[in-house]
Amino acid sequence: MNLEAGFRFIIFLALFGFTNYLIMLKRYENDLKKRKMIQKNRIAVLYPKGTFINA
Repeated sequence: MNLEAGFRFIIFLALFGFTNYLIMLKRYENDLKKRKMIQKNRIAVLYPKGTFINA
């Protein structure tokens, strides 16, 4: 009985950890996209419209 509970707990921890990893990876990718867009917009403000960067 205890061995089965131990295996279930290990499986639960593995699934929980993998799910958490995927969520954090998706969040990191979204934050990276936002930072790139913000950086591009900040650079675009420095130049006249239509000359260097189209935002």
